Amino acid sequence: MLRGGSYRSAVSLGDLGGEAAQALTAARRALVYAYHRDLDITGHARGVGSLSWRLQLRFIDDLVERLVPWLPRTSLLVVTGDHGMVDLAPEDLVDLDEHAELAAGVRLLTGEARARHVHTVKGADRDVLEVWQALAGDRMWVASREQAVAGGWFGPRVLDRVRERIGDVVAAAWGRVGIVQRAIDPGQTTMVGHHGSMTDAEQLVPLLLKQI
Repeated sequence: MLRGGSYRSAVSLGDLGGEAAQALTAARRALVYAYHRDLDITGHARGVGSLSWRLQLRFIDDLVERLVPWLPRTSLLVVTGDHGMVDLAPEDLVDLDEHAELAAGVRLLTGEARARHVHTVKGADRDVLEVWQALAGDRMWVASREQAVAGGWFGPRVLDRVRERIGDVVAAAWGRVGIVQRAIDPGQTTMVGHHGSMTDAEQLVPLLLKQI
């Protein structure tokens, strides 16, 4: 979505605001997109219920407040986020390699802990679907690729090149659970905050508009 734009790096939160303000005055009409990653990182590392995350959010609130007087007149300031998060405790994580029934027939696990694409060995897709529905269906929506596509999980239209990347079975968490593989991707097991599924907590984000 940023095709054709020019990129400016920022070395700090204040610099991000300064570069955004300068970019807006560099042309008569401009669309400036400024992204601050530290809130997301803090949520993953400490959780969205943590004091650390709330303090980081206050820094962003403060930047927005201080940035407003420096914006050109007639500007529209939009403040939003790209996703929400759910905190998971260590006991909420299910290691696939420690659950033989879940792992049976699974060739590859992709996606994130709360949004898993299960790629099966040839001919095992139906069996894997039934087992995952039986064992994980109390905390996850579990569907075949065809069911997920037909259900609009990936939008109203799915291109062929996208369809082939979707798992034979797709599992999206609605309860407090995450499917991990500690031996293959240990990073997922160290996170407190997770996202990727279709719950309101993960999909709904604030949208604040201020006309300058």
